[in-house]
Amino acid sequence: MTTDNDPGLSERGHAFAEEEGELSAKGGIYHVLLASLLLLMALQPFAHVAGGFLVQLGLAGMLIASIAAAASRRRLFVIGLVLGIPAISLLFVPGALPTVAGGVLTIATLLFICFVILSGIAKHPVVTAATVSASLVVYLAFGVIWAKAYWLVENARPDSFTGLSGSGILDVQRDLFYYSYVTLATLGYGDINPVGPAARSLAITEAIVGQLYLVVLVAGLVGMSLSQRQRRPDQ
Repeated sequence: MTTDNDPGLSERGHAFAEEEGELSAKGGIYHVLLASLLLLMALQPFAHVAGGFLVQLGLAGMLIASIAAAASRRRLFVIGLVLGIPAISLLFVPGALPTVAGGVLTIATLLFICFVILSGIAKHPVVTAATVSASLVVYLAFGVIWAKAYWLVENARPDSFTGLSGSGILDVQRDLFYYSYVTLATLGYGDINPVGPAARSLAITEAIVGQLYLVVLVAGLVGMSLSQRQRRPDQ
């Protein structure tokens, strides 16, 4: 039977408080990043406003928040800056080539930030609001990553998708952004379809990754919550 003076209980409570405090300290940037991703989704219907500037501004804000998520670890922050700054700069350079380069760098930046966030969650197994926000950020970032990948495929091999509403860069990016999240959520409306081999492979991969992530995430959060209860000192 443990008592209030049990040193083992005290150490566990101290460790728990440290882990919870560290994640809570990062919670603000995770909440901002989550909000920026939701804003980016909301801006898609306005893809043609000011020549796409509004959407590009939203994407730039999301990338800045993504880089800030790695700020607590200097080496990772530097890598994020090296990837993210050119990606943000290319968003505002017109032309197909800068758009392709910017798309590749955006994918690289977001993949890196997803790795940073997931590794942070794994090292600090404490279920808090910050944990939930961080997990949702990764899931929603998958939609942006695949949307950019779809556009790169369509740009390299036109007509890889059927049902696109236009042929301009802004039209195609908007449609593929929508298609990406429909695929991630496995809704399958059927209004846009992948017909090229690369497009089909990407679509299958996104659907599988999205579902596996949710399954693993839910199981992981449940396990973390149970472990957290066992480690929490008795009140």
